[in-house]
Amino acid sequence: MKHHLYQFIRYGAIGVLNTLLSFGIFNFFIFVSGVTQGLLVTLFSAVTFAVVITHSFFWNKYFVFNSHDRALAHKEYIRFFVLTGTVALVNVGVISLLVNGIGAPQGISPHLWANIAVLITIPISVCGNFMGYKFLVFKDQKFL
Repeated sequence: MKHHLYQFIRYGAIGVLNTLLSFGIFNFFIFVSGVTQGLLVTLFSAVTFAVVITHSFFWNKYFVFNSHDRALAHKEYIRFFVLTGTVALVNVGVISLLVNGIGAPQGISPHLWANIAVLITIPISVCGNFMGYKFLVFKDQKFL
């Protein structure tokens, strides 16, 4: 049980790092383009995901789930990408619905609303990805 708690704490630390990276990249695109809604915001979210997923894979593989077998790396990356991609598609759908379908509520700027939309998807990612990484992606690895 103690191992699982430490593993989740490490996962959480990497999650915080990924979140900061994600917000930084996403807001960089908004800052450079001046675009805060529409299909371009959906593209910003997708590109941000592609960068952050690669960063996340290496940290989760080596630091969180202690998977050092290079022979498994390709297989793990594919499983990691498919799982994370599935969760991300749900997130992109939620972000698109909130930003483009519902739109910013009265008194909230479109820029802030786009960031709130990203924030809303974080619990989906945390739960879905941790369970998937632990039981599907890095399942062959022994405990520390």
